[in-house]
Amino acid sequence: MLNLNIIKKQYTYSIYNGNKYSALWKSIIFYSSGYLARTSELFPEKLCILIMLIGLIGISYSLISLANLNINNRYLRVIFIIYSTRQFYILFQAFYDINFTRIITFIISPYLFLPYLVPLVILIPANIFYTKKTFDYFEILGYFIFPLLLFFSSEILFTNSNFSEQVVWTLGTGCGFIILTWAYHTNARKLIGLLIVLLCLFISTVMARRNIMLTFSNFILFSILIIIFNSNHSIRNKISLFALIILSSISIYFLFINYQNDLFSKITDRITEESREFVYLAFFNDMSSSDLIFGKGFDGTYYCPGIDPERDYRYLIENGYLQIILKGGYISLTLFLLIALPGAYLGIVRSNNTIGRAAGVVVFLWLIDMIPWGMPVMNIRYIILWICLGICYSKEIRILSENEIIKSLKFLSK
Repeated sequence: MLNLNIIKKQYTYSIYNGNKYSALWKSIIFYSSGYLARTSELFPEKLCILIMLIGLIGISYSLISLANLNINNRYLRVIFIIYSTRQFYILFQAFYDINFTRIITFIISPYLFLPYLVPLVILIPANIFYTKKTFDYFEILGYFIFPLLLFFSSEILFTNSNFSEQVVWTLGTGCGFIILTWAYHTNARKLIGLLIVLLCLFISTVMARRNIMLTFSNFILFSILIIIFNSNHSIRNKISLFALIILSSISIYFLFINYQNDLFSKITDRITEESREFVYLAFFNDMSSSDLIFGKGFDGTYYCPGIDPERDYRYLIENGYLQIILKGGYISLTLFLLIALPGAYLGIVRSNNTIGRAAGVVVFLWLIDMIPWGMPVMNIRYIILWICLGICYSKEIRILSENEIIKSLKFLSK
């Protein structure tokens, strides 16, 4: 039976902060829009920076307003305090040589200063009210992709890899979470979620973005596995569904083979290409034992000539684990994993409902994607990771049954 007292308590608490939470997501969308416009290279640089700055101010204000420093989970509270202390120590180094140019760089680059702010999202209390509003904004983001496709010609979308990559991460990742929580949504939301995920998979395949292909393929795969796991049908019906999945996969494979030298020529050329080995070797050759343990700090770089035409020392490496090590060493990586691994376990194994399991899957998929990419970054996908970690550690959400979740979402929709 649904415990309405819990839901009403959450509703009473959250309705007061509902506008603040909406402001947070509107600010995230505003910042992301500015960054998308900048990567398209079609708009004035100063206008894009202004939009991003306004979005960042809104994000910062909303996070401060919504943050609850009293994290209910004792383990998470202790580890997150240590993790945050380590993060702020690294971040403090950024202000040793502060000037106007450096501040602008912090605003326009999502990989430098801003990723250190994203983990603060976990301080927003995870409850059904906020989760429902998050689903609403994920759907809105999905709809944005259609006018973008009309406004930007296919020539731009399929030639500017940076732009197409940001379009997929910004507008499609939330829809991935929607299809992972398939049972809770209306048919219209299910349809838009599935269409956007398939479209993002198509764009990433045409553009030969292998790490994005992996992520969106996994969204589809794990959503199907969750549906099968939650199904009340007989073993025979589950086997039939699994067989249908295999047949569909075979059909997609033959479609790819048929167009591999035309539409999918880029991924055909890159599918077996090893593009990171030289970078990884350069990274480890330039890192001392002390660097590996403690990191090189906020401005840490490694010597890797021939990759970036304008510099021989790189501040980014296309591997989330190594990027964390570059800045904060094994210490920072260990602290992050001490948050992420138990979070994934709690979500996938110790949750009574699909929201918890889906959140655990998102964390698990991030840990996989950190091998080919998965770097800390100010974007919607990294924000979703920390929202999902908050859900995984929220006992209030994990203990609810599927029926209680569905009734709660309906109650909060009134």
